[in-house]
Amino acid sequence: MNTRARSLSRMPVRGETTVPTRPRSPSIDILKRSLELAGVNRKTFVKDTGLSYEYVSRIFNAKVKFPTVRETLERFAEVAQIDPMIFPEYQVLVSSLPESTRKLWSRMQELGLSRQEFAGRVDISRTYMYEILRGDVPFPRNPEVIEKIAQALDLAPETFAEYLAPVQDWAERNPLAIEHVFMNLLVNKLMLVRGYAKGPSSAEKISSEMLNIFPPEDRYEPIVLKIFQGMGKRNLDVRRLALESDVPERDLRLILMGQIQTEDLPETLKKVKSTLKIK
Repeated sequence: MNTRARSLSRMPVRGETTVPTRPRSPSIDILKRSLELAGVNRKTFVKDTGLSYEYVSRIFNAKVKFPTVRETLERFAEVAQIDPMIFPEYQVLVSSLPESTRKLWSRMQELGLSRQEFAGRVDISRTYMYEILRGDVPFPRNPEVIEKIAQALDLAPETFAEYLAPVQDWAERNPLAIEHVFMNLLVNKLMLVRGYAKGPSSAEKISSEMLNIFPPEDRYEPIVLKIFQGMGKRNLDVRRLALESDVPERDLRLILMGQIQTEDLPETLKKVKSTLKIK
């Protein structure tokens, strides 16, 4: 058969249509096997995912692309009782996210939080939170926003690298961030050096020479030393103690740095003592 004949033999007959072949996703077989092991039939799967029976059939028969939407894949995994990371499509989604966003999703999984439940816990715009989770925007660098996210996940804000971004970068956008973050870390460093707290902590990276701004231990009021002891016992840093006591971080820092007498901040002292259960 000559070249032209071979070419003609591959041409479609009138009335026929050519259907482009679509690579079959391994996720199809993974999902089918998992549903079988979980004792979930297709009718139940359709009901629990909220998808149409026709669309699910087209997915299973590789007539349409296997979903690549995070929420859909997570719902598939939930119904099939598997980890969504077993789907290659989900792995691609996760790998493309910023590192801190991946940590955020990982912690949400550990706590069993859905996207909606987590967004409801964080005191920032729900729309913005969804954009972060989808990776539509970079992970925030504003320390106050990171603290809100970390608090909702019961994590230290230093878990996210953006929280310890270069001070100069913060200074250009928010000079108060230098005091807000760095001074808190100095107090954490003091507690480590003087034995009130144990590591590991990001404060370990700070030079001990910078602790010269603190007074010697024997110059502190006895009640402040009790506060240090209570913080160490409960593994609380300045931010956490201020949140639990509902007091301004700056006021608490001034007390812990020996820059103000407790009698000048009686309400702050009262709330902190109550939180730590000290007299």
